[in-house]
Amino acid sequence: MKIEQLIKQKVLIIDGAMGTQIQNSDIPKSAWDGLEGCNELLNSTCKEVIQNIHKSYLLAGADIIKTNTFGALPWVLDDYDIGSRAFELAKDGAKIAKEVCAEFFTEDKPRFCAGAIGPGTKLPSLGHISYDEMYEGYKMAAFGLIEGGVDLFLIETAQDPLQIKAALHAINDAQQSDDSKLPIMVSATIELSGTMLIGTDATTIATILEPFDILSLGFNCGTGPEQVKKHVKTLSEVWGKAISVHANAGLPQNRGGHSFYPMGPREFADVQESFLDIDGVCLLGGCCGTTPQHILELSKRVEKRVPLAPKGESPTSLASLFETRSIKQNPAPFLVGERSNATGSKAFRELLLNEDYDGTLSVAQQQVRSGAHGIDVSVGFAGRDESRDMSEVLSRYNSKIALPLMPDTTQLN
Repeated sequence: MKIEQLIKQKVLIIDGAMGTQIQNSDIPKSAWDGLEGCNELLNSTCKEVIQNIHKSYLLAGADIIKTNTFGALPWVLDDYDIGSRAFELAKDGAKIAKEVCAEFFTEDKPRFCAGAIGPGTKLPSLGHISYDEMYEGYKMAAFGLIEGGVDLFLIETAQDPLQIKAALHAINDAQQSDDSKLPIMVSATIELSGTMLIGTDATTIATILEPFDILSLGFNCGTGPEQVKKHVKTLSEVWGKAISVHANAGLPQNRGGHSFYPMGPREFADVQESFLDIDGVCLLGGCCGTTPQHILELSKRVEKRVPLAPKGESPTSLASLFETRSIKQNPAPFLVGERSNATGSKAFRELLLNEDYDGTLSVAQQQVRSGAHGIDVSVGFAGRDESRDMSEVLSRYNSKIALPLMPDTTQLN
């Protein structure tokens, strides 16, 4: 039975932390090849350890095993001068997990191999990396995971909506090239502030991802399960598809310079199980600090639970990084600020001609104060490099203007 059907009938358990288990494993110094901390390298140099970690979670009852490929991305591996090995290490990680899943697979309890893709070490909305570079890196990893045999993809610990979009477009394009169609899970990280690192809340990320064909949306990492519960409830109200939660074993503490996660298996399972009282939640598991014992306790607790069907819905809306605005305003209409327009606004045009991109923010901010619900951005003007101008203006508006932006152009690239 396909995973899409299974999650309607039973709760599927995602495995726990890979990093915690690697730290507790006896790994020979030679396996690191002088690159200590690069866990993905172990897919090539210490296959047996990764196999045993996967097996421990499968024995504990996990239905979904995440590949050891969280950082198998060129811009992450570049820190170790092995960025060119992203495809290879992604493929190796997928093969290891797939082989172990096949070993434990039964008709009554199928096991699924999820190609894990993390956010990396750079965020495009903050200008750390371009969208195009991130897209190409994710595409390379996706090809490796597909060739290694994954059953689905898991974009996890996501911190920036633009990063998620880059990953989704890359995975979809890689699958189209490979003539495959695997489900995609997306899991964002909500910090104690109540938003993703970039400032996006649960309602807004649901609005941003609504057009995408994904299996589930949910949360992992960042906080413990108690702190994320209110955000799961919010997501359930606006998201009409499956919801996943694989949380940390409590809020991390610093003990002797090392991260410590205080929740034991029973306490962790208590809170995770309570998520099943929320409509749409059907995928549970663990993140940082969780062990096979946490997953064993959780899997026993939810073995006979049937997930509540998703019921969330929301009006057609536009979103920025920071907020959602319904197209149907009360009172109507939806007001679009039109002054960030090189043709219609002399002040805006002169700022562009002087390449005073920071100055263009004042035009948008004035429209915010005037009560606009969204901001139109049109920079096309004879003799100007429209692509450059649009990139410069949008990068500033994107990080400083809370309202949804509506780019207006005839040039798609």
